[in-house]
Amino acid sequence: MMDREQLRAFALRAQAMMDGGAPEDSLRHFLSSRLSSIFPDSPWWIQAHMEGTEAHVRFSAGERSRRGFADALVGKTAIEYEKNLTRRAIFDEGYHQVREYCAALRSRGIEQEEILGVLSDTVRWYGYTVQVTGGPAADGLYAPEHIALREAAFVDLSDGTEESLDRFELLVQQFLGRAQSRLLSAKTLVWDFGLESRFYQENLPVFQALTARAMAERPDYAALMQQVWQHFVACLGGTDYGPFSLETYVNEFYLVTVAKIICVNILAGEPLLSGPEEIRDILSGAYFTRQNLFNLVDYDYFGWLNHDPYGGELVEFVAGMQRRLTAYDFSHISDQDIFGQLLSQLANREHRLMLGQEFTPHWIARAMARRTLARLGENTPRMLDMCCGSGVFLIEAVQAIRRQYDISPQSWTPEKDALIFSSVMGFDIDPLAVMLAKVNWVIAMRDLFPRHHGAITVPVYHADSLFVATPITRRETEGGVSYVLRVDGQEVALPAFLFTPARRRTLDAFLSRAYPVALARAGEPEGPLEDALLDRFTRAVLQESGDVLPDPQRAQLKEAARRLLQTLEHLERAGRHGIWHFILSNSYKPGLTGGQFNCILSNPPWMAMSKLANNPYKLALQGLAERYGIKPAGPSHPHMELAAIFLLSAVDRYLKEGGQWSAVLPGSLLSGMNHAPLREEAYRTSAAALDMPFRELWELPPTAFKTKAIVLSGAKGPAATPEALTGRTYTGEDEYLPCSYTLSRQGGRSAWTSQTGGGPEGQSGPHFPFTQGCDLFPRTSLFHRCTPRPDGDWDLSPITKTGPLWYLVSDSKKKGCGSLSATGFSQEFVFDAYLSKHLSPFYLAEPAKVILPGRKEDGRWLVLTPTDRALMNASTAYVFAQLEQAQGQSLAAYLKDTINIYGKLMKQDFSAGDWLVLSSASGSNPCAACLPLAGRERTRLVVDQTLYWYAAASEDEAVYLAALLNSAALAQAIRAFQPEGGFGERHIHTIPYRLLPPYDPEASAHRRLLQHARTLMEQWSRLCSSGKFANLLQPNSGALHSRRRRQQEAIRALPAYGDYEAACGQVLQP
Repeated sequence: MMDREQLRAFALRAQAMMDGGAPEDSLRHFLSSRLSSIFPDSPWWIQAHMEGTEAHVRFSAGERSRRGFADALVGKTAIEYEKNLTRRAIFDEGYHQVREYCAALRSRGIEQEEILGVLSDTVRWYGYTVQVTGGPAADGLYAPEHIALREAAFVDLSDGTEESLDRFELLVQQFLGRAQSRLLSAKTLVWDFGLESRFYQENLPVFQALTARAMAERPDYAALMQQVWQHFVACLGGTDYGPFSLETYVNEFYLVTVAKIICVNILAGEPLLSGPEEIRDILSGAYFTRQNLFNLVDYDYFGWLNHDPYGGELVEFVAGMQRRLTAYDFSHISDQDIFGQLLSQLANREHRLMLGQEFTPHWIARAMARRTLARLGENTPRMLDMCCGSGVFLIEAVQAIRRQYDISPQSWTPEKDALIFSSVMGFDIDPLAVMLAKVNWVIAMRDLFPRHHGAITVPVYHADSLFVATPITRRETEGGVSYVLRVDGQEVALPAFLFTPARRRTLDAFLSRAYPVALARAGEPEGPLEDALLDRFTRAVLQESGDVLPDPQRAQLKEAARRLLQTLEHLERAGRHGIWHFILSNSYKPGLTGGQFNCILSNPPWMAMSKLANNPYKLALQGLAERYGIKPAGPSHPHMELAAIFLLSAVDRYLKEGGQWSAVLPGSLLSGMNHAPLREEAYRTSAAALDMPFRELWELPPTAFKTKAIVLSGAKGPAATPEALTGRTYTGEDEYLPCSYTLSRQGGRSAWTSQTGGGPEGQSGPHFPFTQGCDLFPRTSLFHRCTPRPDGDWDLSPITKTGPLWYLVSDSKKKGCGSLSATGFSQEFVFDAYLSKHLSPFYLAEPAKVILPGRKEDGRWLVLTPTDRALMNASTAYVFAQLEQAQGQSLAAYLKDTINIYGKLMKQDFSAGDWLVLSSASGSNPCAACLPLAGRERTRLVVDQTLYWYAAASEDEAVYLAALLNSAALAQAIRAFQPEGGFGERHIHTIPYRLLPPYDPEASAHRRLLQHARTLMEQWSRLCSSGKFANLLQPNSGALHSRRRRQQEAIRALPAYGDYEAACGQVLQP
């Protein structure tokens, strides 16, 4: 319902603001702040309007693509706000931008009939339908010239009439609140159903109450489930298999249920509203079985809660979620991993060390899949991800294979069907990850389901690829080899021939047939297992598998059936069977796939051995490290990464001879002493004698993961690793510089070092780990005029256009809390922030005061808890409440997902050196200065993302770096490697640091550079002590690029500049 009086009051106020000359962003933010009052029932599009503010769009502009920001995207409606549409020039500009944004939506693949446009100054509203008149351009994108707009609605709220209010309500329903217009993506899923969403908060009690009731009513089965959960799931973390975390269990139960409901709609291609019986079938998995998907939903750790007598309690929850999903368009689904952010959010929320849950950006997975597929040549791809997480590599591999082999419903053949349905497989030890990966695979393959003949088995399994946490073990006795199933404390021996690739179908049929037979017998009076029944069971298994066994093996199979059926029947009569069928049907899969793949793509778990608790899993991993010869000697041993063990084990166990592999790995593999055995290929001469040459190495941009990451690729076979690995240095998404890597040795140490093609030879880097600052956005929320009080606290007031701090917010497009005022804001949350505007060559202006919504304790950043906020003074609590309202999200989410994204705030530890070197991240020329840290409160310093920082060990090292980074010699050296975008040269980011030689205090060229740099710095300091150059150093004295250009011109005119520049060139030359 729309509150008409609230709308009428808003329109009057907005018109008054417009008449007073208010800018567009003030009008837009005023509208955003009033929408929830005008529409008190909070329809979905209000949240979408908030999260779509300043949405990134891409469209064609002449001969190149152009990127920009739409004022708002609500589903498939593009919105442009202007400050006063009664002025023709302003209207025309806004009209053109609506065409640009509609072109961007068409470029995403949305059909013209579904795209709408809105142009508004918040009082006058124009609604448009779209007609595509041409295109796309050569780059595959549509341009505004290809878009014609037809006015379909107009409302002027300034007259305040009932008719206008009626028209506005209709316009909102037609253009903003229409059904099936919200686009399904990782971001919208997290917003609407993630662990920070209102929906989660409202419905979590349902799952908590259901779980508590079931555990109270069935304590024996609850104990069994907890025991199995601890053995197969809890080993992922840093605890010794306990205690059982009910919070983790309930959260995973909630997210698994959400994934099922999403999958139902994806298969239907539209929102589905189900009755109670169909909902029960969805929860139990029967619905998907009818859709020919036989293992999408298993009787897993939550299976007992999805069946009677408990499943019915979730019916209303599912119905409510289905109603919310009517806003979504299930005909246009992102081709990326839509669940990865949900999985990452759970891992971050619980602070767990979850294996395989480091969210991999889709563009990295896509690049790896395409490159590895190219290296396979004519070989039919069979790809494995042994730690698949939510399935991003499975998705990208499927898409790359479909693209290369032209596999679509229109080009379907039986041969292509066989290829694509057997092309990928994934394992993961986390049951939630398995469910999410299954749904992602369904998304990537769903259009081929109608053409496929036979049952569809989703190739993702809940299993430990290392075969450590598994109920199946290999046993050697005098009588031969057998495999032992451990089921609820009981052991069942199975013949070894079942665990060979040739008998895979027989084992599948054997285990799947055993469960219903045991279930049926448990419902009858107890009695002995007759030979006749066992013969019938054996015949049914062999008939289903199509295998023919010789008599001795047939007899072994019959005896194994007797032992397994007796065990499962006993468990079923005791009410303890359900989950074992799921575990047995999944966990043995890795044992049957040895040597079956020619391609491995993965992001194996990043965790130092020291982080893993002293449990059996850790002991087994240590044994594998010794087997492959990569256990480092001495003090480096505890820092050995699990990723290396997973990679070597997977290549050894699963990859065919000649197969290709590619993995995302920690950046410490480049030079860390703990990884020396891997770099030096000690595994070749180990007990495993594994032949695994390296082929390629990519360095990923620092923003890709929370810590530095690389992609390492190679093969399996006796060939030697080439002297130089083919390399890439990524500067951004899909943007990289070609290079090569060589293994350099010095004394007892080794490191992979890079040589950038076409640049100074022999320059390995980066020797200096410059790190990008954190995201202090929006500026208007975090920066205010801060006036100190005698007690150490601060008074906050708005920054004015005529004041000295205007530079802090002058470029901000988001209003935030710019009008905030407060008295006595706590000093605990006020820090000194350095931005790019503070930086000039060899000079840093005074930092700005910034407020941050987190506590810093012992060098660690902590989110604000309800207790923290309850202990604040009233002024501080008020400020953070306003900040939370302006952001539209919790302070914890704001700190983690915006300010500390990729860990860029958490990494700011300045204790490693006595000098801080700051360097620019933007512009096309480097700029740097150094700052002594002695006497400064280092824990109160914060560096913004427009700068990179490095803690230097000495003043000489700091001056050396600043001198090189400010030099024309370095600017010229990086120019050849600087990629160009649609608006000219892109920002430099990490490029300069790759060309900096390590500082050597004994090198004469370095000492000479220090001498000339200090002379130049002294002359520059004298020049800036007064007059116009002193003013140029102030951040509020003009555009940054203009100030730096004039500063550099003045520096080049100084007497010492020639000797300084020559010294820089000598250090940088080959």
